[in-house]
Amino acid sequence: MKSVFYGAAIQGAKDRKERSQVHEFYIKTIQKQGYKVYTEHTTGKSYEEAIHKLEQAIGPLPKDELQRKIYVRNKMIEAIESDISVAIFEVSTPSLGTGIEIAHAYLRPRLGLPVIPVLALYEKDYWPNKLSTMIRGISTENVSHFTLEEYKNFEDGKKIINEFLINLK
Repeated sequence: MKSVFYGAAIQGAKDRKERSQVHEFYIKTIQKQGYKVYTEHTTGKSYEEAIHKLEQAIGPLPKDELQRKIYVRNKMIEAIESDISVAIFEVSTPSLGTGIEIAHAYLRPRLGLPVIPVLALYEKDYWPNKLSTMIRGISTENVSHFTLEEYKNFEDGKKIINEFLINLK
């Protein structure tokens, strides 16, 4: 089964519960296309639920906070550098971590890894300061396997994901 790395902000969201519903909707959309999603921790409606889902995907987390962060970071990078078919990111909420994951996904060829398609979605007018320049500044001319799409509502985003995945088959 082909697998997808799905990434999104979970720390800086205005409301984790609100954004968890977005992530859950898009992860289910991906799964309905026959893809396995590496981890569903972005669907956690609370910190505890996100940790539980993360542990289901990557195993028990270290108790020490710093060691836990190092472990999670390393596991996410390992996943992006593994045998995934595609990476999809929801970037409406700014996130340094998600930005690092995106960079690892589209820079895979520089690491001697196969190119994978990368899709970044953002919800129009969700964040008051708009989309990060570092994401907006990635152009198809410079990174041909990177696609950035704006959506207006869940159904619009679902359509974008479905078309993106269908075009890969």
